[in-house]
Amino acid sequence: MRKSFWLITLALALSLVLTACGGSGGGAASTTINVTLTDYQFTPNSFTVPAGAQITFTAVNNGSHDHSFLIMNKGSEVSGRFTDADKQNVYWGKEPISIGQTVTDTFTAPSDPGEYQVVCGEQGHFEAGMVAKLIVVK
Repeated sequence: MRKSFWLITLALALSLVLTACGGSGGGAASTTINVTLTDYQFTPNSFTVPAGAQITFTAVNNGSHDHSFLIMNKGSEVSGRFTDADKQNVYWGKEPISIGQTVTDTFTAPSDPGEYQVVCGEQGHFEAGMVAKLIVVK
């Protein structure tokens, strides 16, 4: 009886570890970004990509406004509101993404691992919380 208890406990622990290592939610690096834009959010709001990899980007705008997807340079974060001064700190972006539009494009992920801020540059959207993050891993 005691041996069965420990085997079941071990099997449960192993399944929890395996579940934590895989799956979605930005944890595993991917060479694709699929995002839905609504008013005022990115879904999902976290993306993990390998450093320097070619990334296929697809966005669907299901919102009632035009949107954009702008990856800021590492260490350059928008605060307060997105301004013309912030535009010079965009690593890569797609804009405008019109209402009802689906766009597909490619870009090369940054070669420097770390977290990069993603924002919508449309007026008032950043302030409304339309922010995500790109996590670049080795």
